[in-house]
Amino acid sequence: MADIMFDPEYFQTIQPVVALKASLPPPAPITDIDSLRTNSADFELVLASIPDSPDITETTYQIPSKDGTLITLYRFTPAAAAAATPGPRAVVLYHHGGGFVQNTVAQFRKEIKRYAHGSGLTFYAAEYRVAPEHPFPTPFDDCYSVLEWLHANAASEQIDPARIALFGVSAGAGLAAAVALKARDDKVSPPIKKLVLAYPMLDDRTYLPEDHPLNPYLMWNGAANRVAWGAYAGADGVKEISPYAAPARAKDLSGMPPTYIDCGELDLFRDEDVEFGARLLKAGVRVELHLYPGVPHAFEMVAVNIRVSKNAVENRLRALDNL
Repeated sequence: MADIMFDPEYFQTIQPVVALKASLPPPAPITDIDSLRTNSADFELVLASIPDSPDITETTYQIPSKDGTLITLYRFTPAAAAAATPGPRAVVLYHHGGGFVQNTVAQFRKEIKRYAHGSGLTFYAAEYRVAPEHPFPTPFDDCYSVLEWLHANAASEQIDPARIALFGVSAGAGLAAAVALKARDDKVSPPIKKLVLAYPMLDDRTYLPEDHPLNPYLMWNGAANRVAWGAYAGADGVKEISPYAAPARAKDLSGMPPTYIDCGELDLFRDEDVEFGARLLKAGVRVELHLYPGVPHAFEMVAVNIRVSKNAVENRLRALDNL
């Protein structure tokens, strides 16, 4: 792979972090869930650094998942939506990232709020349980149960069930795609209006050898990917697993909602995301696909103020226009 390089603005932004890490002992290799979580712990600082949006009202609910366990559902209502004339309105169901094995809605709060603020739409986000303590299908069931709850409570929540979008980042985007697949299979009516997937984690078969030239640029590497998929779905990249666990395993993508996908050029998920978008197109689904040069996984959270990050956020918000 010739001429791999970071976007210049991104490279400049991360220099203080690069210098700090160079002064510290190298992190332990990722071999299991504990080492994966330890290596990922500093991402909470990235999430905390995202500017806050103060005009958002937060509400929480306790709702039953498929197994009867109560999970927390957050609602983020921007001032524009709160002031709107009462009546059914469009909403977004957001799924946070974390490789199916870590992170919480609380950690992603500022990230969710910036999309609620920017779109003027109410966002819901489930505190889905994570692997390996709660492997597949539990996280998926938690997320699908929220969609069912939104439909069942549409009147009291002032939701137009014909105008529900699913939004996710990374593993959360994989969950959003899986929920959309099952909603299609279950013939949920009205169908999902829109699917917004930011660098989705879709395929347990993705693997890069240790000498691959992309490896030094990865925020989420092959070792982390193998551990996460193994913890979530017992996946080894060979045996068949449910498409509700790994949506790239779905044989038929026809009937999926209009889909927005984006990914960085220096992201482990790049090829699987581009392939998924191409398969959706071949299946007759409307697709908008963006590939951003010179940036890795989660670039728009790591470097909020650079041009490519602002473009990505604006494109995702635009994908929610006319919802």
